[in-house]
Amino acid sequence: MSAENREESMRETALRLAVEEENRRKTDPNETHERSIIILGSKGVGKTTMVYRFLEKDERPKPTIAMDYSFGRKSVKSLVKNIVHVWEVGHLASSLVSVAMTGSTLTHSPHHTVSLIMLDLSRPEELWSSFEEALSVIRNGLKMSYDSDTIEKLRDKRAADRKKALERGVDPFLMNLCIIGGRYDEFKEFDSSKKEFIGKILRAIAHNLGASLYYYSSKDKFLIRRLKDLLSHYGFGSPLTEDKCTDYEKPLMMPAGMDSFGRIDLQFPQTRPSAILDTIKQIYVSRIPQVSRNDESTLEDPSNDPNFNEPIIDRLRMQREEEISVLLNDMMEGRMPKIPVPDPL
Repeated sequence: MSAENREESMRETALRLAVEEENRRKTDPNETHERSIIILGSKGVGKTTMVYRFLEKDERPKPTIAMDYSFGRKSVKSLVKNIVHVWEVGHLASSLVSVAMTGSTLTHSPHHTVSLIMLDLSRPEELWSSFEEALSVIRNGLKMSYDSDTIEKLRDKRAADRKKALERGVDPFLMNLCIIGGRYDEFKEFDSSKKEFIGKILRAIAHNLGASLYYYSSKDKFLIRRLKDLLSHYGFGSPLTEDKCTDYEKPLMMPAGMDSFGRIDLQFPQTRPSAILDTIKQIYVSRIPQVSRNDESTLEDPSNDPNFNEPIIDRLRMQREEEISVLLNDMMEGRMPKIPVPDPL
């Protein structure tokens, strides 16, 4: 074999090994140096502030119009750094969640992605609606992002991880899931019976889905530290204490798989695991009816937001809107000029 052929063969071997390593890295359910956190939930609950605290950003948080991406690095003993990709979804749309999920597959297996639903505890009349909408968006995002084989592997892995802790009524969500109860500083002022009821509901839905549950406030140093530890666990694989708190007069803390319906003591009839969420919903909304919210399925107009003040762009936008308005009026009155269509080449 000539030297030229040997060199080409070595290049092909090196390329093949590199491709194999890349594919292994993207599909390995156990080992990884990169992870993703997808954050969504109630509007204005402090998701961006929480992310900035975690990544130690000094910038002033701005409202997330559609979706924001950021990342963080952490040095480990080896020369390789652990990386966390943080996708904050401001507008609840399955397509945006799918972008985050698909983007995460470029660097690691879906097994290393966690979805974090942040709910506003201070607004119980919207809490279930927000939770239901966020969960639906994640479910649809999963279907849009992964093929049936990947979804089946996710299901098998989740069932295997929770096998020892499973009890009747638990239906683990396909992806790692965490529920954060935000604005605890306001929620703690509620009367005891209401705090206990909402706490039991959140514990029940978290346990049913195989999710973790943590209360949080950006105004409480202890809760800020605790949530940073939680996000570090999800993002860098850092060890996480298995401490829990079920005292409804304190901020709840319940790692996934460590609760039980018996300890929660929320009375509901026996039913199949997949129907338990609907049963819990009926219990909740019968006591705390959900109010109809302003339609958040459409993005707010950023031109009215002082954080996005761009005079030149605003003038061009107004000019274009006027042109469109004139064209629409002409169309409605039948005065639309003929548009010349070029002959085919």
